[in-house]
Amino acid sequence: MMKNDKKQLIFNVFLMIFGGICAIYDFVLIALAPGTFLDNLFSFSHIWLAAGVYLIFAGIYRIKNGHSIWSKLNKTVRIVIICLLILGGGISIVNLCYILTPETVDINESSEYVILLGGGIDKYGRLPDSVQRRVEKTKEYMQLHPETVCVVTGGTLHWLPYAEAPEIKRQLVAAGVNENRVLVEDQALDTIQNFQLSCKMLSDFKNVTQKEILKSKIVVITSHFHMRRALRLAHRMGFSNIKGVCSSIPAIKVPHAYIREICAYIKLNLRILLTGKPKVIE
Repeated sequence: MMKNDKKQLIFNVFLMIFGGICAIYDFVLIALAPGTFLDNLFSFSHIWLAAGVYLIFAGIYRIKNGHSIWSKLNKTVRIVIICLLILGGGISIVNLCYILTPETVDINESSEYVILLGGGIDKYGRLPDSVQRRVEKTKEYMQLHPETVCVVTGGTLHWLPYAEAPEIKRQLVAAGVNENRVLVEDQALDTIQNFQLSCKMLSDFKNVTQKEILKSKIVVITSHFHMRRALRLAHRMGFSNIKGVCSSIPAIKVPHAYIREICAYIKLNLRILLTGKPKVIE
């Protein structure tokens, strides 16, 4: 076997091994937070399975045919694909830079209210590790600031049997937070609704207008990868004195969390550009 042939074989084997790792990663993510059949079926994590299947197929194709699929594409098609990849990669990198640098404050800075954003629940009603870390950070914050009232927000997501918020409150109370300081908002299905419904709940709780809540000193607690988007939404919706305190996520979830957040942040930018929404809470 010639030297170049050996290099090609090694490269093709590497493609298939890396593809297998990607596919396994998908199954690991599902196992860490198991959902119902439909929830698993439509999980965003399958982007890793799709990438894995493609890489394995590409490796096998290259070994069997002695050339890549890419080499057989029309030159114009290849130029278009390269341009799209460069454009998509550039947009993704810019968005990732924003996501990695959220505006946060020290946990010792006091506030009137805390909004704890939900982040998923499994089919057994258990919170994933990333949400548990948000709960731990909130408990720490509430202990440092005994006058602060917290809204835990998260409804029943698609294809799942439980709302997040009641379990989040249960975890906070079990950790020692007074249950009277924790309000449960269990209807929100996305981050926009998290803020809309939390604002209304706080206005009802304090018997003040929502405009007064929007001006209040508020801390939002969520995972680091999610903070930039959460604060951007909050500011667009009229929260003028809101700041963030970040929690961490398990290392194994980092690649998936940031890939998913890049897509979500690009989607938000397109939504704002095309529709101007979300708008200020009235």
